[in-house]
Amino acid sequence: MIGINAGHTKSGAGYGAVGRIKESEHTRKVADALKRHLEASGVKVKDCTIDAASTQNAYLAKVVELANGKELEWFISIHFNAGGGRGVEVYTYEGRQYQDAVEVCENIAALGFRNRGVKAGTGLYVVRRTKAKSMLIEVCFVDTDDADYYLAIGADKIGQAISAALVPHIASAVPTDPIVTAPAQSQKQKYVKVIVPTLNVRKAPSWEQKDVAGVVHAREVFTVVDTVQVGSTPMHKLKSGLYITGSTKYVETYER
Repeated sequence: MIGINAGHTKSGAGYGAVGRIKESEHTRKVADALKRHLEASGVKVKDCTIDAASTQNAYLAKVVELANGKELEWFISIHFNAGGGRGVEVYTYEGRQYQDAVEVCENIAALGFRNRGVKAGTGLYVVRRTKAKSMLIEVCFVDTDDADYYLAIGADKIGQAISAALVPHIASAVPTDPIVTAPAQSQKQKYVKVIVPTLNVRKAPSWEQKDVAGVVHAREVFTVVDTVQVGSTPMHKLKSGLYITGSTKYVETYER
């Protein structure tokens, strides 16, 4: 199950940014589109949107209460940016590079926006306080020509782009049509899911300590582009260019 929050209230405390478009209005349009596309793929959705609250803090607390009331695979909060910039960005806890989050950025960028990448959102209340993996998506900027381009594309394509990034990583999902700008899905894609609390990823196909590039966590899923044998153990090359063990003691490898 995926929790979807259309960011901000409809009015009063917690209302969103205003520029060429109103954030609070369009977070709901994108959230509705995302819900439709996820449900069409067999994914259950929980609505975590709050329309009114007495204060900003009360709004945030209500959102988290809704999200934590169910066992969610992902909590997704839809937002639009402000401040004169351009492009899409996603915030996760500690900036974890979940493959789903990376592909959300890639898919929205493929529609014509700048890709600002996955960033640390640990200081954001809904990212920090939700029990599930959390992703706060800043679709684009409300106060630049980003907004004009978004209006030309429409909320449905944004929702479809987000759904297309999430669905391959959700066990309950069924195959869906890719977004028009994405590569044709003519063959199955291989993925690797971490099944231990933490696991090293590496800069090269090597077991040497000097090649450790960082740590990934349980339930994180990554796209595999190649598999090589390193000694007696297979090692997967990831879409990011890093490497991870293919041992069934530490990961689950599958195709969709």
